[in-house]
Amino acid sequence: MAKEVLMPKLSSTMDKGHVTEWFKKVGDPIKVGEVLFEVMTDKIAIEVEAYDAGIVLGRYVEVGQVVPVNTVIAHIGQAGEKVEAPKLDAPVPSIAAPVGEVAKVETVVSAPVVSQALPSDGFGVRATPAARKAARDRGITVEDVFSSTAGLTRVHLKDVEAYQPGQRKAAVVLGVEKVIPWTGIRKLIADQMLKSHTTVPSVTINAEVNVDSLLRMRTELLDKIEKEAGVRITVTHLLAYFVTKALVKHPGMNARALEDGIHVMPSINLGIAVALENGLIVPNVKNAQALSLKDLSKAIKTQTGKPKANTLMPDDISGGTFTITSLGTTAVIDFNPIINVPEICILGVGRTVERVEFDANNNLVKVNKMTLSLSFDHRATDGYPAALFLTDLVYLIEHPLTLLAD
Repeated sequence: MAKEVLMPKLSSTMDKGHVTEWFKKVGDPIKVGEVLFEVMTDKIAIEVEAYDAGIVLGRYVEVGQVVPVNTVIAHIGQAGEKVEAPKLDAPVPSIAAPVGEVAKVETVVSAPVVSQALPSDGFGVRATPAARKAARDRGITVEDVFSSTAGLTRVHLKDVEAYQPGQRKAAVVLGVEKVIPWTGIRKLIADQMLKSHTTVPSVTINAEVNVDSLLRMRTELLDKIEKEAGVRITVTHLLAYFVTKALVKHPGMNARALEDGIHVMPSINLGIAVALENGLIVPNVKNAQALSLKDLSKAIKTQTGKPKANTLMPDDISGGTFTITSLGTTAVIDFNPIINVPEICILGVGRTVERVEFDANNNLVKVNKMTLSLSFDHRATDGYPAALFLTDLVYLIEHPLTLLAD
């Protein structure tokens, strides 16, 4: 008997979704555990595996067609088995937005090339993790491969391996204006940021911190933690550890602003912002306050690796209580991070800079300084308690041995 494939409910707030890509056509065989389609939830895109083996007997929704959860979107059964296409409810407007008119650019093409336009669905070029790694190793991008190979919908490892640099477009080519509709992950980010900016009275306070002790601590622990946990400890890992200690002392900063009031959370679900090619996402580490530095570093490595490996699940990005976002690898010294609502705080981390200052004996010395930028929801907390939290965080970073006294 044919089995129904439903639009899954992948988060507590998801009431509808849309297929972003089908991996099997009608008539294709499929095994249990094989990926059948990718669905965009209200949070992230997730590949959905088949729970039954057989033949794909029918597909009833198109890519981009929005349908409620639990809608029958396909059937899997035996070859020759008859199925009846379900009657869908009144269609929800598709997310597939027309690209519209584009501006032609008069150029000169040195030689004909095989190419196709970059996708304009808000997701960017789709590629497997292996393909992205291979492209990085070769000093190219998956966009190069996609644009130079006709007929691709997703870049695979074999496509990268077959790509020849000579296939790339000439420096001056016929081009068009790229249109990225407000769909997919780009729309989710846009909606979240607009909600935060327009509904939350956010205030940002900044503090400089001397990170010489932190950098020495990293050097001393680097080999030990890498050997024991397989993690090369970073400044972010150390900052995350100190943040959890400061939050334990200032629980009011570890909170969520919801409709019924301010929820001061009993556990720290620490979010670490991860930059993707087509957006920003914040997986979090649950119960971070209970973890040692070694275990927290390992957990952060696991969670921040999931988005690029396409293994992120809704639970990985839900329930966050505090977020750290770092631009430390760029030229940015400080910035005003936007709160990841409904959390009430986010900590921005700028790059480390070397400065010359007078020490206690009035001698000139070189020091490494970093700026921490704390944005907070002024509805849920005030400037003074936020400043106390940031002050204690700075003290812990500059005097890490004080943790031994606790």
